Amino acid sequence: MVGRKAIYDFVDEAAEWAIGLRRGFHRWPELSNQEYRTSIRIKQELENLGIETEKVLDTGLVAIMNKNSNRKVVALRADMDALPIQEEVILPYASERKGVMHACGHDVHMAVLLGTAKVLNEIKEDINGTVKFIFQPAEETTGGAERMIKKGCLENPKVDYILGLHVKPDLPAGTLGLKYGKVHASSDMFRIVVKGKGSHGAYPELGIDAIVAASQIVTNAQSIVSRNVSPLNPAVITFGSFHGGNAMNIVSDRVILEGTLRALDKNTRDYLKTRLREVAKNTAKAAGASADVEFSKGYSALTNDNFIVDMIKELGMCEAGIDKIVELKEPSMGVEDFSFFLEKIPGAFFFLGSGYKGRENEGIHSGKFEVDEKCIKPGILIETLSVLKLLE
Repeated sequence: MVGRKAIYDFVDEAAEWAIGLRRGFHRWPELSNQEYRTSIRIKQELENLGIETEKVLDTGLVAIMNKNSNRKVVALRADMDALPIQEEVILPYASERKGVMHACGHDVHMAVLLGTAKVLNEIKEDINGTVKFIFQPAEETTGGAERMIKKGCLENPKVDYILGLHVKPDLPAGTLGLKYGKVHASSDMFRIVVKGKGSHGAYPELGIDAIVAASQIVTNAQSIVSRNVSPLNPAVITFGSFHGGNAMNIVSDRVILEGTLRALDKNTRDYLKTRLREVAKNTAKAAGASADVEFSKGYSALTNDNFIVDMIKELGMCEAGIDKIVELKEPSMGVEDFSFFLEKIPGAFFFLGSGYKGRENEGIHSGKFEVDEKCIKPGILIETLSVLKLLE
């Protein structure tokens, strides 16, 4: 059995290699469902290591190590897509694509996973099971996780546990962020079409003002979270778009409202939709108008398996050389489609501190977002040790 010192040496070597890969990914970012060049590069690097790969969806990849072990299977996932954001940081490996940037750290996620694959490949004869490496497109938009699952990425062989990570710039590199239980909210999008009756603005009594009715819907909907949901149960209703009217002296006959709902459990998620529909329809009716309400499903809430979080915490404290472990107390009302994996199998999603120590770091989804690449080595080490522990 390979010793821990040998693993640490392999991690040191893999981290330097992975930093170079990360810079290549950062230089050529690709938007959701367009990760063709990225996918080809990942496939080449894995095949150079002698690791079998399989295409899933147009740009997704699954690589398998020790496929026929007939023992437990652990999967690791990295997302691949960039964002339509112009990079503002001057770097020697800055994005060469105008208006496209890895502003959410997915370049780091891919590099860490490839580095982990390199380390595990060095000791594969001593690995007591099978490892799957899942490279997933479209986390930022259409939810590549759910589509990859439907295509069978968790089968043949069936995955027993899964791990995922995300950079966290408000924690310095070398820090690990862990959250027990609920980590991210679910999301649903809504579209409300309010229909009234047009008239000249000088004679409003001859019409039914859709703008007034829609404004009342927006106002009344605020009482759903403040008065219908427990203050101990986080929920969000956000109206992000309000479109109506064509002229300053015409009573509008139509308004379109669009927004998002966020919740941490299924019952609250369902209730928000039911109650928003009731409020919208009845408020419009009271104004003499009508409201049609449609919902589009987003991502599920992300809930960690606490046993696996405990395992990562112990490894981080005792073996992985993590500078500090921060236990996150509050869930995020943001979303992450790793949740679809955790609906199927036990696993954990954790956070890799990626900020520079001693300075204020810009958050993700910003053109000023920057990563301290010192985070890559501890990311590779904690993923490697977690895989070995889960396969014991």
